Order: sequence, then C-alpha cells, then structure tokens
Amino acid sequence: MPIFRYIARDVQGAETRGRLEAASRKQALAQLRARQLTPSRLEEGGAAEPAAAEGAFSLGTIGGGGAKRFGREHAQPFLRALLGLVGSGIQVADGVKLLSRRLSDPTLRALAAALWDQLSQGQSLSQALAAHGNVFEEATVNLVQAGEATGRLGGVLERLVADMEERAEIRAKLVGALAYPALILGMAVVVLLVVLFFVMPRIETLLSSLQGTLPFSTRLLMGLAHFLVSYGWFFVLVGFAGASIFWAWRRKPEGRLVTDRWLLKVTGVGAFLVANDILRLSQAFGLLLENGISTLPALAMTERTIQNRVFRQAFAEARGKIAEGAGIASALGGTGFFPPLVLDVLAVGETTGNVVPSLKDIARDYRQRIARQVSAFIGVVSVGALLVAAGFVALLAYGIISAVFQISANLRAG
Repeated sequence: MPIFRYIARDVQGAETRGRLEAASRKQALAQLRARQLTPSRLEEGGAAEPAAAEGAFSLGTIGGGGAKRFGREHAQPFLRALLGLVGSGIQVADGVKLLSRRLSDPTLRALAAALWDQLSQGQSLSQALAAHGNVFEEATVNLVQAGEATGRLGGVLERLVADMEERAEIRAKLVGALAYPALILGMAVVVLLVVLFFVMPRIETLLSSLQGTLPFSTRLLMGLAHFLVSYGWFFVLVGFAGASIFWAWRRKPEGRLVTDRWLLKVTGVGAFLVANDILRLSQAFGLLLENGISTLPALAMTERTIQNRVFRQAFAEARGKIAEGAGIASALGGTGFFPPLVLDVLAVGETTGNVVPSLKDIARDYRQRIARQVSAFIGVVSVGALLVAAGFVALLAYGIISAVFQISANLRAG
C-alpha cells in the first residue's frame, strides 16, 4: 500500500508532520480529516516501508553502520557544503547527489542521501528539506522555497549559511566564556559535598568523644548534610517530575504562548529574545524582498521566523493591518516590540520606496546589540558563579575553623 507524507495543522494550529498508509490520495485525506488535521501538503512517498520516528530519517546501510539520526546541528554543515557546489555552477539536485557520495561525515552523507531520494522522485529542495523538520527550521524551508521561486537560490543559501554561522559563533562564545565559572562552581559544590559527608562527621565524632558541643555554624553544616542524606533523593525526583511535566506542557501551543509571555517579562532575558527575533525577521524580510518576493507574501514567510509566540502573534496582527493598507512602520509600531529608532528607519525606507537598505541597517545594528548583550550576560554569570563559589568556601571554612577551635578548647579543658 502506498505511503503518503503529509504536513498538516491540528485544531490548535500546531504544525505536525508524518506518514500514513492509504490506498489512494482520497483515502489519505479522509484519514487526516478523521484525525482532525488540516493538510497543507500531501504527497505520495512510494511503497510502504517500516515506520520511522516523526521528523527523523533512518538509513541502515549508508555510512557503514546503523541507523543515522539527524538534528539541528547538521543543517549548517550540509548547507555550507551544498552552497560550495551550487556556487560553482552545479545544479541543486546534482549537488545533493554528489554530496550523498562524497561527504566524509557519515551522518551528513546519510542526510544528503535521504534528500537525494526525495529529489529523485521529483520533489523540490524546499519540499525535501520540509520533510526533515527536525534538521531544517521552518524559516529555512520558506527562504529556500522563495529562492527557488525567484531563481536566486544561491544567494539565499549564502545568507542562510552566514546567519547559521553567526548564531553558531554566539553559542560557541557563550559556551567558551561560561566554561571557567561553571568549572569553579562545580568544584565548589564537590568540595562542599566532601566536607559535609566525610569531614564533618569525623569532627562531630571527635567532639562527642571529648564531650564537647559543636558550634552553631558547624551544627548548621551538619544539619544540611543530614537533610541531604535523608531527603535529597525526594527533591531530586520531585524536581525531575516537575521539569518533565512543565516541558510537556510547554510543547503544547497554549503552554508555549504562556511561557513565552513569562520570558518576555524577565529582566534581560525578554530584551535578548526580542532582539534576536528582530534580527531574524529583518534579515528574512530583507532577503525575501531583495529576491523579488512581494511585500505581503514576504511578511507571511517572515512571520514564521519569529521564535517567541507572543511576538509572532502581534506581528500577525500587524501583517493584517498592512494587508488592509496601513504602512509597515505604523503597523509594526502597534505591536509594542519595535523601538522608535527601528520604526523611524523603516519609515525612511518606505518614503524612499525601498525598505531593503533600511532592513539591512536594522540587522547590522541588532547584530552589534546582541553581541553586547551576550558580553554583558557572560560578565554577570561569571561574577555570580564566582560569588556563589566564594560563599560556599567561606561557609565551609568558617564551619571547620569553628569546630577546630572548639576541639582545641575541649582539649585544654581536659
């Protein structure tokens, strides 16, 4: 029985992807309707095959080993390799086929083979990428689709790769800068646990043999040790269960909307998230307009690049106003997410009849702004981690020194 690949939305509007078996396209549509799904894409994928996890593609013979699973981390290196071939004049399908044979990384080679399998069946590159939603973001698929429609796929791939490399650089900078304070904090926690569970019990036993009493600071540390031994496992289980329930709720549309609203209210975090979304939408909107996509379709595609659901909801309302004839700057100003300076730059672009240069200026400004925010965040976290570690050490030192003085006093008294 044929297998149909589909992309659909449920009653809450959340997108879902998968496969189903049906004798015909009509029966496949009936199955989707029975599941209360509204399909946006339904394509026959060939003969029936073993079911794979949604959003994943498994190959057992490529790369000389077991099944390969793909993730977000594989998008940038694959597109970078494809860009090198497309930039040298090779057609997209031929480039993907070549990568499926020549890439040295077995997982990337398997990903290229999976994409080539779909391209060889007549699908476009954007359709093939969309079938691997766990690797390629929706925004990436939309931009590739726009590049295919305008015949400027090479430029779109170049911009996508540059954007992915910028984000990878920021993540690497964060990880590298936070490694040292995390190490210091981890060492402080290890020392605290060693003292609580090994050193302090011996001191307590020694004082008891001398018929002495522990000072308050030492009793406090011992009480903490006994509490962790008796109830620590309970708090670990509760924390794990709570985190699992919270994460499952956040994955639902209503949970994502609520938690995104909470994040916007957190000092520093909200500003950083908004800055990232403004950078992404300014890059995507400018790229789409530059590649010949008209304003309203470009806005619809740009909307999907916004990560924060509250921001995306406000942007959708602004897009509706623009469709009714409002100016871009005035409509976006009503969202409350764009600062006046950004709106002024957009207004100037509208006045001149070309907002692409304005969008590029905004993207450049926000790249610099995000870099400053990342540096400030690293500084705050580093100082905070060192202060916490110093607090641990000071507490331990005071407790141990107090106990030593108490032992000395008991020995003199004896």
